[in-house]
Amino acid sequence: MNVLVLLMLFLGSIGIGFVSAIAGIGGGSLMVPFMVLVFNYDVKIAIATSLLCIVVTSSSAASEYLKRGLVDIKTALLLEPATAAGAIVGAYTTLALPTKIVRGALGLLLLYVSLTMLRKALRKTSVEEAKAIKIVPFRKILGVLVSFLAGLTSGMFGIGGGVLKVPLMTLIMGLPIKVAVATSSFMIGLTAASGGIVYLMKGFPDPLSVVALALGIIPGAILGAKCMRKLRPWAVRLVFSFVLLYASIRLLQSIFI
Repeated sequence: MNVLVLLMLFLGSIGIGFVSAIAGIGGGSLMVPFMVLVFNYDVKIAIATSLLCIVVTSSSAASEYLKRGLVDIKTALLLEPATAAGAIVGAYTTLALPTKIVRGALGLLLLYVSLTMLRKALRKTSVEEAKAIKIVPFRKILGVLVSFLAGLTSGMFGIGGGVLKVPLMTLIMGLPIKVAVATSSFMIGLTAASGGIVYLMKGFPDPLSVVALALGIIPGAILGAKCMRKLRPWAVRLVFSFVLLYASIRLLQSIFI
């Protein structure tokens, strides 16, 4: 592994960690396209490496949120078993699919996420603000089902699943946005570990890349968690959405080359 590549992975991952902590995601939605498009990693190796990084680094942001009492442990315990099961199914699904199909599916997922975040950013508000929602049994069942889908996308594409978990916990479970972000960050490591074990058993993760990325994401995530109160969420979403939009277009183009 080229030392310069490892250094660039480290520097890039600082920014990824910063944005992921603020957005309540594991960073994989940025990390995987970063590795595939900038350094030409095989998409399955990038996904596997991303999941292991998320396992290592999720504690950085989560510890900050736990200290502030923002994590809703009860909701996390309700949703995480289904999310973990989905991550395992997702990992096996990706391993069984051709590489071009995985790249195309990842591109479509990132396109959806980027357009969703762009819409929220341009409104300079959030549909995920706290609402007085009564959590009836139906909402809990729906929450568990959506959590399984979040885990499925995590295991398939090397992301933490926060892009689905945060809207789930605000719109369905009735949590305030900052509590949802904090709870999502807390759950992400467990979700990533479930899918990551599958890839690890198959020998897909690149150990040196995991170390380089993890070393950068940890300080980036801590800084992001500390700065969340001072930054305007719409501005972060705006930048994040354009980066993901570019990555999705590049990935979709690559399947035809």
